Amino acid sequence: MTHQLNMPGCRGTSLKTATVRLLAVSALAVGMAGCGHRFDDGRPAGFTEPMQSVEQAHPIEIEKAHTSLVLAVPASVHGLNVYQKEQVRHFIAQWRSNGAGKIAVGGNSRGALGDVRDLLIEHGVPVGAVQVTGFDGRQPGVKLSFARYIAEGPKCGNWPDNLADNKDNKHYANFGCAAQHNLAAMIDNPKDLITPRDQTDWSDGDRRDFIFRAWRGGTDTKADTKGVEKAGNISDVAKK
Repeated sequence: MTHQLNMPGCRGTSLKTATVRLLAVSALAVGMAGCGHRFDDGRPAGFTEPMQSVEQAHPIEIEKAHTSLVLAVPASVHGLNVYQKEQVRHFIAQWRSNGAGKIAVGGNSRGALGDVRDLLIEHGVPVGAVQVTGFDGRQPGVKLSFARYIAEGPKCGNWPDNLADNKDNKHYANFGCAAQHNLAAMIDNPKDLITPRDQTDWSDGDRRDFIFRAWRGGTDTKADTKGVEKAGNISDVAKK
C-alpha cells in the first residue's frame, strides 16, 4: 500500500508564488502600455523637445558675390601704369585668398591685356584658372572679376515671449543672435565655414611672401618707392 504524504503549507506556498508572478507581469504590462502611449503628433508620452544650439537657431548664410576691378587705359597710352599694375597685383592676391572659382579677364586694350597676362604669370596663376570674357566698356580698358563667398548674419531683435515666464530656463528666441551676427561680420574668408583652408597657402598675399623670402635671404625688406614716385610725376620741375 502506497501512502501519499501531504506536507502542510506546500499548496499555499505555490499559490502565493503564482500570485506574486502574476502581479509582476501585470505591472510590467501596464508600464509598457504607458510607454507606448503617444500624442496626436506621434511623439511618445514624456518626450522633451531637444534644445536647439545657437548655430541651429541663428545660422550664418554663405552666399556668392562678384568682385571686379575696372581700369581705364587711354588710347594714347600703351599698357598699364605703375599704380594700375599694383592694383592688379592686389586684386590677384585677393582672388588667391578669397576666390571661389576662376578669375575672369576681359578688355579692349591690347597693351593692358598683355600687362595683365604678364602679372598673372608672375604670380603663378595657372592658365586653367583664367577665364577670358567680353568687355563692354566704351573707352579702352581692362576688367578683372571673380566670385567670392560672403557671410550673411541672422537678423536679430525677435522677442515674442516674456523672459519672466521662462520657467524651464530654455533659450529664448533672440538668444545668441547678436553673437552670430557679429561673427559673420568678422570672418576673414567665409569659405572657411565650408571647407578648411590650405595650410600651405599664403593667406595674406604675395607681399608677405616677398617679405619672408627677402628676410630669409638677408636682403632689405622695405619697399622701393623711388621708382614709383618718379614714374608718377606728371612733370619734373627743377628745384631752385
